[in-house]
Amino acid sequence: MKPNVVYTESKISKEPATFLAASGYDSGWVAANNQTNQNLSFTHGLGRSPTLVTVLFSPDQENSYPLQWSWNSQNSGSPVSIWFNDLTVQCSIFNGAPLHGAWSGVTAQWTSWSTGYFRVFAS
Repeated sequence: MKPNVVYTESKISKEPATFLAASGYDSGWVAANNQTNQNLSFTHGLGRSPTLVTVLFSPDQENSYPLQWSWNSQNSGSPVSIWFNDLTVQCSIFNGAPLHGAWSGVTAQWTSWSTGYFRVFAS
C-alpha cells in the first residue's frame, strides 16, 4: 500500500521567516556584519542561565542556518564562540572570517556572507 503524498507548489515569500513562540526568549532577527571584532549580546530576561539555546543565521531573514557544527575560519565563519549566563547570550564575531558560510551539495561550493542576521532562542 502506497502512502498518500501531497505535493504543494513552493512559493518564495518576501516576509521574514516566522517561528512558533515555543521558547522563553526569542530575540527576533538582529542585523550583524563581520567588519569588526565584536560580541553580539542578547539579553534573554530568563533570570537564570538557559538550559537550551538555539542560534540561527540568515542572510535574508527567510532562509535559516542553525549553528551546530565546529567553527572553521575559512568556511563556516562566525560566531567563533557562543556562551551564556543568567543575563545574556553572547556571540563573538571575528572580522577575519565570513559572518557565516554554507555548503551546497548541488553546486559543491561554499557560499559565505559578510552581512546577515542572527536569531537566538533560549529557554
